[in-house]
Amino acid sequence: MAEYKFDAVLRTPNGKKGARGLRSADKLPAVVYGATTKPYPIEVSAKEIPLLYLRTLGRNTLMTMNLTDEKGAKSESIVMFKEVQREPVKNKFQHVDFYQVDPKFPINLRIPVVLDGIPKGVREQGGLLNHPTRNLRVRCLPADIPAEIKVDITELGLDESLLLKDVTPPKGVVFQGDPHTVLAQVTMIEEEKAPEPVPGAAPAAGPEVIKEKKAEGDAAAPAAGAKPAAGAKAPAAAPAAKAPGKK
Repeated sequence: MAEYKFDAVLRTPNGKKGARGLRSADKLPAVVYGATTKPYPIEVSAKEIPLLYLRTLGRNTLMTMNLTDEKGAKSESIVMFKEVQREPVKNKFQHVDFYQVDPKFPINLRIPVVLDGIPKGVREQGGLLNHPTRNLRVRCLPADIPAEIKVDITELGLDESLLLKDVTPPKGVVFQGDPHTVLAQVTMIEEEKAPEPVPGAAPAAGPEVIKEKKAEGDAAAPAAGAKPAAGAKAPAAAPAAKAPGKK
């Protein structure tokens, strides 16, 4: 039932000092939880588990854990990733929580929703597709866990929505959410409008014209016959030319 496998060793918890010692030896501290078992600590490979997490995307993937206890006895359990703690700077794995599943008991999970196709309201009516619900809460047996919930949206028209109640769940799966949860909708694209002028507001000022100042002495001469400004001195008259003397 589980495609992926990894090895684990039962450990005795001994605080932060013991956890640092494990990491220095390329091991990771971990804990296994379960509905039908008490939590117990284990140690796993610090190289194998991060790669396994990437391969499974950490999403509801069942794995076989080969456990060795303190006496050397071996056993197998079906587990999945529950939570991963990372080091904030280098993003390295610091601690892992697993969830041990019992094939006979149903479990609650979150499954990603995948929209299949291009809606009619988008390809023919110029609408915009919205995808407000990305994951759904479901309940099922471990053997019936779906990788995703795929819904067909090709016939979804403009101003129409696809609700959870409109979707048939996969075999053995029960939806846990509100039946009126919106999975997808097509809406009209709103055009951006220019702001309307406010009544009574002053018109916007035009650009300021900067005039070049003239240097002193570059003032234009007054026009002929123009009177001098009040308070201004009249320009001195030029001396009259002397008549030529008689010989």
